[in-house]
Amino acid sequence: MPDPDHRPRVVIAEDSVLLQESIRQTIGSFCDVVATAEEGEAACRAVATHAPDVLLLDVALPDMSGFAVAERLRGAPVAIIFITAYSEKAYADRAFQIGAKAYVAKGAIDVELPAALRAVLNGSLYRSSRIP
Repeated sequence: MPDPDHRPRVVIAEDSVLLQESIRQTIGSFCDVVATAEEGEAACRAVATHAPDVLLLDVALPDMSGFAVAERLRGAPVAIIFITAYSEKAYADRAFQIGAKAYVAKGAIDVELPAALRAVLNGSLYRSSRIP
């Protein structure tokens, strides 16, 4: 069970600064956003530098895919939650195969991201209701 006094540390890897801000507002009441990144390489550096509890990771980043970032971070002590516009089952299945703890559709971030974070922080997996 997570420590109720611990605010989870989060890195957001999303190429849209507007969406980064929306995510920050959605989770800010119970998480600390310690860094943001617009590219995969920067996301990997942010995880190494800030040691977050959770990485919110877009599937499509300008320099590399979120899947490549997740593969690179395999074994790192960070829970990966994909946030994506890709609602195809194959994408979600791939995310979980490489170790993701959650897969959330961008269109449902305001409702599903807090639920996904809570599930992951409690040791469960989460799959967006918008993903078959």
